[in-house]
This record gives sequence, structure tokens and C-alpha cells, in this order.
Amino acid sequence: MPESTGPLLLPGDVASSADLSWEARQAPSAGGSPFDGSAGYDRVFDALARALHRRHRPHALVVAEPGVGALALVAELARRAATGRAGFLAAKRFLSVDARYTPADESRARLVTVLAHTAHRSDLVVYLDGLPALLAGRDGPHKPVLLGALAAARFHLIAPLTPDEYDDLAGGDSGFADFFSRVEVPEPDPDTALPVVAHLAAGLAAQYGLTLDGSAVRQAVSLTADYVLSDHLPAKALKVLTRACEDADYDRRQLGRPVGRVAADDVTRVVAERTGIPADTLRGAADRTDYEAALGGVVFGQDHAVREVATELGLIRAGMTDPTKPASVLLFLGQTGTGKTELAKTLARFYSSSGRLRTYALGNCVEPHSVATIIGVPPGYVGSDRPGRLVADLQADPYGVFLLDEADKAHPDVLQPFLNLFDEGWVTDQRGAKAHGTRSVFVLTTNVGQRMIADMHREGKSVEEITGRMKEALGQIRHGKSDRPVFTPEFLARVKRVIVFRPLDRAAMVAVARKQLTDVRQGWAAARGKELGVSDALAEYVGAAAHRLDQRAGGKEGGRVVRKLVSDWVEAPLLRAMAADPDGYREARAVVIDFGPHDEPENDHPYPTPMVSVRFEFRVEADG
Repeated sequence: MPESTGPLLLPGDVASSADLSWEARQAPSAGGSPFDGSAGYDRVFDALARALHRRHRPHALVVAEPGVGALALVAELARRAATGRAGFLAAKRFLSVDARYTPADESRARLVTVLAHTAHRSDLVVYLDGLPALLAGRDGPHKPVLLGALAAARFHLIAPLTPDEYDDLAGGDSGFADFFSRVEVPEPDPDTALPVVAHLAAGLAAQYGLTLDGSAVRQAVSLTADYVLSDHLPAKALKVLTRACEDADYDRRQLGRPVGRVAADDVTRVVAERTGIPADTLRGAADRTDYEAALGGVVFGQDHAVREVATELGLIRAGMTDPTKPASVLLFLGQTGTGKTELAKTLARFYSSSGRLRTYALGNCVEPHSVATIIGVPPGYVGSDRPGRLVADLQADPYGVFLLDEADKAHPDVLQPFLNLFDEGWVTDQRGAKAHGTRSVFVLTTNVGQRMIADMHREGKSVEEITGRMKEALGQIRHGKSDRPVFTPEFLARVKRVIVFRPLDRAAMVAVARKQLTDVRQGWAAARGKELGVSDALAEYVGAAAHRLDQRAGGKEGGRVVRKLVSDWVEAPLLRAMAADPDGYREARAVVIDFGPHDEPENDHPYPTPMVSVRFEFRVEADG
């Protein structure tokens, strides 16, 4: 790197780089920093300065979750050094190097090149992002290359790592760990993050030519702190604000709308889209975390189950879980169609970074060799070079929600990798590749004991009594082919909550019917551009009919029968009306389903097919 009055950079073909010291000197003096006055950040700056001041091995590993802002902290340290506020560091130059996306077959050469350009300079502090990628090569780890260079180097090295990356690189290698000081950077609380987000939001507003309300910034910090659990402050709040600015910019430039301001409600809408939580729920929860309302707006008739999952989310949010184990392991018990999968899907929508539920159909894994579907094909067989599904999913979505469906039917050998994962917090596949599950949530489901649950429910037993009986029953389940226990005492001991789903009562079925009819109306509006009118009386009738059918089936239908009735009694008449009068349908502004009152059937007789009629409503032209 040649000396110049400009920025000190690596050649572009080596790695992307930025001279943080030069950028700090070019930035206009604008008073204080958002990091000033924070005891938490001051501790980090002090720990970094002490690490870089050491006479021997003056290097640091910054251990922080993604999004906490390790680079921003080092840039702030460079700014303080450039303005004479960091003592001996005033003589240092801070260089940021981004090597995160280094291919494995180029990692050794790139590591050697980066070190050759930097290690000889005693005035240089290198922030090297992507150290795990540089050390992991196809020909084996490159730790000796790095440690050899550090032993003779004159520069200072700072490398950010996640806690899992630190465990992999240094957890069992004291020789490697001894070359560095470990500097922990915790996620800031909302009050600490707010001035940082506000400072960054000012630049965002200038970039898009918009005004960002202070209430929008506060809303972004508050809502993401409570409901976006797969990311960390301050980054997750800034991402939401960026999305709100992008949407406003699109509306202004592409749709011609006079948008000049991003308000709190715009932020609420973005968080609602990202998490799947209704915006109305979020508007009432900006100052209080109400997971119960968020989950209960989608799953009906299961107040206890919703409350249990909401409590678990609150513990995860507060960091009150074992960091060496999965975020949670839950077991859902209940009859088909009572909301087990729907609650898991809802949980995934606002906990998982992908927003989707990762489902493992363990009911199909009844043979011992089925374990290959979880951890990969053994060496010597076709496909053994591919990663195991569980390891690949954990690596792709560390904050994933995993549904282990019909777990009671799985061969005990298939559950063994999950036992290891629940116990140690990590798992390996057949190739030896390792993945951590310490931020993931695992939900097991089973229909075992559904008759017992129904009988105890009819007898008026409390949910605690039912849960106690079902815990005993779980330990007695044996695999049909092997006659081995499916859920061993060791396995059940690692399940944090066993949650019973009661049979759905009439009110719950009506609520399910209302939601499904709302979904149909929204689908019509989005896909066809027409209003669909459906009376609440019809929703009541569908729900009551579904409850009667479920009772006649001994509880085996569950809420799924509602979907069939909506299809038969609402969607089928709509299709017939559209086919009978296609011109009228095309011209219609709205389609209305008329439903007359029906008498309640006696005893346990099923509800008859309702008499419904479909009519088209047309726009009324104004008189000229």
C-alpha cells in the first residue's frame, strides 16, 4: 500500500477495504457522538484500547452477535483516535478489510496477500471481517498461516466473530485463543441503541431526501426490540427504517404520491409485514410486549397454549435461556386440527429470520436408516458429499423454527441427532460439518393420547391435570417395529414445555370460520380487485356446523373441517354464479353472498347445507 495523502487501501483485487482514519478526518465536525455517555460502550472502547496497547500479541477478537455494530464501534474508535481522544491510538491508522465472501479455494492465497500488505506496519490497526472464511480452506484450516504471521507481525489485528464462530475457532484451541484478547460486545438495550439509530437515521433521511420523524425512530427501536427476535439492535431498527424510506421513495418517484415524511405508522406497517403480526396489534404494543395478543390473533380456542408460547418468547427476548442449548424445545400434544401447526407457523413468522417454518415429517421416518434424511448419507453412498439437511438448515437459518411433526412415529435412531442437539446446542452431519442450534426453536408435535385428552376435557379436568397425565403417557410410547421407547427419559428431560391443545369448542370454530372468510375476502380484493360481501351470520353458521361435525367425528376433524365447509358453501356457489353470468361478474364492483337464517338442528344431527344466493353489485354512474 503506497503512502499518499489520500486513503490507505488494499488493492481492489485483494479485498474490499476502507481507511477509517482518513474517513474520520474528512467528516465534518458535528459535535458529539451517539456513543458518548454510554457506560456500556465506554467499557468496550476501554477493553479494545487495552488489548491494542499490549506489548505482546496486541490483537483482539470482538465477539458480538450480527447487527450489534462491531464495525461501527471500531470506526468510532478510529474517529476518537483521529481527534486526539484515544491516547496512543492517535498515531495509528485504522483499516477495515471485508473478506467475508472469500471462496474456500481462494482463502489461503487471500489470507497470505492481506497479511503481506498489512502485517509489517506498526502504525496499522486492521479490522478484518471474515476471518472464519479466510481460515477455512478446502485443504484444511489455515490457522498456522495466521498465527505464524501474527508472531512476527508489527500491526494490530481486530477480528469480529459471532459467539458460535469464536467457539469453533478458539473454544477448544488455547494456542489460538492466546494470541488474542477477547472483547465482548453485548447487544445494546433500546435506550442505549436509540441515539445510535437516531444518528444513523439522519444520514438515511438525507440519502432519500425525506424527513424521518423522531417518533418513527423510536417506534423502530421499540418494535424491533420486542418483535424482531432474529436480529439485533441497532441494525434491525435501521433495516426497518431503511425499508420504510425505500417504500416512501418508490411511492414518490413511481406512483407520483406527495410523500416527504416517514412516520411511526409507516414503521409499524413494515414490522407488521416482516413479522406477520397485525399492524393493529403492534400499534397497541409499541410500549409493551404482548406476544399473547400477537399469537392469539391467529390461533383460536387455545388460550393456555398461546400463553405458554408467549411466556417462552418473553424469556427468550429477555435473554433468560441457557445460551448453550436451543432457545426452546416445545412439545405440542393434541388432536388433529386444533392449531398445533398453525401456532408453530405463527411463531416462525416473527421469530425466524426466514419467516417460514422448517418442517420435518418424522412420521415418514420409521426405519433406522431414515436418520440419513436428517444428518446426511453415510460415506461410500451416493450423495454422501452433500450436507445433512439439519446442518444445512441450521446454517442457513440460525434463528429458525423447526417443526418435528408426528415425532412419536419416528424411529428412536432418528431422534438421536436431536437429543444431541438439545443437549449440547450443536450437531454434526455425516461429513463432520458442524452447526449450532442455540438460537433455534424446536417444536415437536404428536397426536398421541388424543382420546384421553378429549375424555378429560369433557370431564372438566384442568389443563394442568391433562398435561400431567400426558407426560406420563409420552414415556410409555414404544416404536412399533423396534419395540424401543420413542421418548426416553433423557429426551423428555430436554423438552422445556409440554403443551396440551384442547378440542376446539364452538366459539373457537366460529373464530376460525371468521378468519378463513376474511382471508377469502382479502384474496378476492388482491387477485380480482372486487369486494366480497359475506355476512357474519354465515360465519357463525359455518363455525357451528364445523363444531357439530367435529363432535360427531370424535374430535378427529378439528379446525380443518372449516376449510372444507368454506369451500363447499362459499367458494363453490361463487364459482357457479361466475360461470352462469360471466359478463355480470366482469362488470360487477362487488360480489355479495346472501344468507338467510337457519334453525338449529336438534341433538347431534349435522347442519344442513345453507341456502345462499350470490348477487353482483354494479357501480352507479353519476348523472351528467
